[in-house]
Amino acid sequence: MGTLNTAEVDEFLSQPRTAQLVTMRAAGTPHVAPVWFLWDNGRALVMADRAAVKVRNIRRNPAVALCVCTPDHPYSFVTVEGTANITDSGLDDMVRRTCVLYEGEERGAEFAAELLADERLTLIVISPGRFISWKEDDE
Repeated sequence: MGTLNTAEVDEFLSQPRTAQLVTMRAAGTPHVAPVWFLWDNGRALVMADRAAVKVRNIRRNPAVALCVCTPDHPYSFVTVEGTANITDSGLDDMVRRTCVLYEGEERGAEFAAELLADERLTLIVISPGRFISWKEDDE
């Protein structure tokens, strides 16, 4: 058992795993939402509906955490604590790349087109401040 090194963190976060995004409500309580994300040049990119609670929370308080874990042995996890900002810059490309990562080339392209046609999405960009990780031995 131990922590993941930088290369292992990058590899781990590059896999299509559902993450839990934690934002803070106005009352100070956490809001947790399952999300797809794209690990891109050391940042986590998350698509979200413009009206989503997580987006409203980030606009008020940009401190976030993103936790990603494996569902089976050997167990591992990475938590990214950082700061998020909301933008539309690069949204279309990010949505396409994320959908293909999680759904495969054909279905991913179709799903991305469906999502983008609604014109309700925005992009959450998470810049890491700290990583917490753990991995179970393969034994």
